[in-house]
Amino acid sequence: MAHLFRAYKVDGAKIPTYFIESTAPDNVDDGLTPPLVLPPLVLIEPDQAIDEIAAELSGTASPNLVVMVHGFNNPQPAVLELYKGASATIENDDKISSRRGLVCVGYRWPSEKMLSPTRSRFGALPTLATWIWRSSLFLLICGLIAIAVYPIWHLLSRSNPTWQTPVTLQSNTWFSYGLPFLGHILAMAGLVGAGLISCAMLLRIIVYFRDTYRATNYGAPDLIEIIRQVDRKIIGHDARDHEAIAETRQRRDDRRVQLSFIGHSMGGYVVTNAIRALSDLFADYALRPHLNVGVFSGAHAERIPSKIGHAFDLKRFVLASPDIPAEALLSNRANFLASSLRRFHEAYLFSNEGDEVLRQISTVANYFSFPTTSWKFGFRLGNVELLSSGYGVIPVAPGSILATVRIGYYTLREIYRIFQVARGQGDDFDTLQDKLPESFSYFDCTDYIEPDSTGRIRGLLTYALRTKRNNPDARMSWCQHLKLLAAYCIWQKPDVHGGYFKGALSQRLIYRLAYLGYLDTVTAFGGLPSLSAACNERQIRVLFSPRLPTPLH
Repeated sequence: MAHLFRAYKVDGAKIPTYFIESTAPDNVDDGLTPPLVLPPLVLIEPDQAIDEIAAELSGTASPNLVVMVHGFNNPQPAVLELYKGASATIENDDKISSRRGLVCVGYRWPSEKMLSPTRSRFGALPTLATWIWRSSLFLLICGLIAIAVYPIWHLLSRSNPTWQTPVTLQSNTWFSYGLPFLGHILAMAGLVGAGLISCAMLLRIIVYFRDTYRATNYGAPDLIEIIRQVDRKIIGHDARDHEAIAETRQRRDDRRVQLSFIGHSMGGYVVTNAIRALSDLFADYALRPHLNVGVFSGAHAERIPSKIGHAFDLKRFVLASPDIPAEALLSNRANFLASSLRRFHEAYLFSNEGDEVLRQISTVANYFSFPTTSWKFGFRLGNVELLSSGYGVIPVAPGSILATVRIGYYTLREIYRIFQVARGQGDDFDTLQDKLPESFSYFDCTDYIEPDSTGRIRGLLTYALRTKRNNPDARMSWCQHLKLLAAYCIWQKPDVHGGYFKGALSQRLIYRLAYLGYLDTVTAFGGLPSLSAACNERQIRVLFSPRLPTPLH
């Protein structure tokens, strides 16, 4: 029997919590890795986990399944520790743990730790590349030897008068000019060849492209299979016999299971691709009336039905520092974010200006593949920032949202206008009626502060420099970005990319929004003013989507 999945259960949890991992190997020729059991995790059979999840969701009046997906550069031990911490945080939040019908699933796709493929960098190198590498090293060594021979010959000829003959002088002239020139040519050729192969090795050992491949070909398909299996088991629990399944599927529309996702970094990419594959792309409501009608234009600006499968209803999508191109917010085309995002009732984006993993490492890695002519359009959604000097909930009119959200160098309104001119749509901003950015509620955590172990207040994701305190349009300087990148690479402090899951308030916001939804989260904080005050105290900027319902004050 194939061991395609492995499952764990949190023993004694008030909220039924499961961790399901895909056992796809880091390398196609690797063997099966052994399970890692960390108390209070208990190893159980994957099919048993699916049965228990379906039973929990079938036995309550308002069932809610929340799936959490990790990001890039997360090996098995790190993911299990992350999910253990998430489970403990949720259990200790009485606003969440007191709810009935909640089920939590942490999903692990096969990500590996950066630098881990170092040992296999030569073994996996193709034959031609291996030949180029060895030949380049040989040329480099020969060139260095040729360059080093001349000074030795010159010293010997000056110290030995018997060498000053016409023949030796002619040889000395050749050594003076010909041999160093040949040495430089050989050394340069060797450096170029070895450098090209070394760059390929570097791209391999940073595991970014390897993780992207596994996220696309293993992570998303295996997540799809888990959701399909739970969907089938829920219907089976309701019907109890095959004859009643068809009738049960019809009745399920009235009491579907809420399905929500938390995606961190590349995990957001996994979720969006999974939802796109699970959607009925041939349904009438999913089709544009014409090829040139945008996905969020005119009558199609409203969200399409959120029903998915036979038992699920897509409710909330929480993205924390997603490694998704900013272009996905700007395109009227059928990109993977738009086709999945508009099916959710609520969507939340946690980001920060100083996420150097996305701003520097990801953009450099994607330089080879992302189709743009300027670096100003190569940023990721995890770098979104809100242009405001204040903190807490920012009151912004719906028409001003695009001018308040900036991704890297330009605001969304500026990027739209540039795209309009480039595509011959004229100067009129209203000709491009793309409302996708208004689907998100934004949490800008650039200046987010929390007390450390000594009680000192520090920036959790950046140094919390408050660069916008006097000018909403201000931005961090290049030196500040470089300092953050160096600090993260050496000490991982501040944790510019994963700090959202270490701060008390950020975790409370992420999990409450995913498990409870917008209105109940506002209620859990004691009202919208109290939520705003909590974010203001920790220097988080919040911009809620105009599509959300208005809470009762």
